[in-house]
Amino acid sequence: MPFRLRLRRTRRYNVLSKNYFVTRIRLLDNNVIECTLSVESTGQECLEAVAQRLELRETHYFGLWFQGKTQAPAHRWVELEKPLKKQLDKFGNEPLLFFGVMFYVPSVSRLEQEATR
Repeated sequence: MPFRLRLRRTRRYNVLSKNYFVTRIRLLDNNVIECTLSVESTGQECLEAVAQRLELRETHYFGLWFQGKTQAPAHRWVELEKPLKKQLDKFGNEPLLFFGVMFYVPSVSRLEQEATR
């Protein structure tokens, strides 16, 4: 007798340990990647994980931001030296980050890596 297993399609994962959480990061081309981070992970560690997946070495031009809890569509840049989970819990609506350009260079020729351009 066949049995049916119904699985709900959600964007949440059941992370067994309370020491880890899953966050989604929307990239510049609108693709979404997911990262599993520890509760103590800083914004810099998350940015480095994204840069590693994108094979990007020049990370100092980029940053992560998230939607704030306010009614107006305001966004906050992630403070790279502080724990990411605390920032998202305190100021963010959901564990969704956006990968964005923080600093622009006056000349593209100053960028070393093609992926950064």
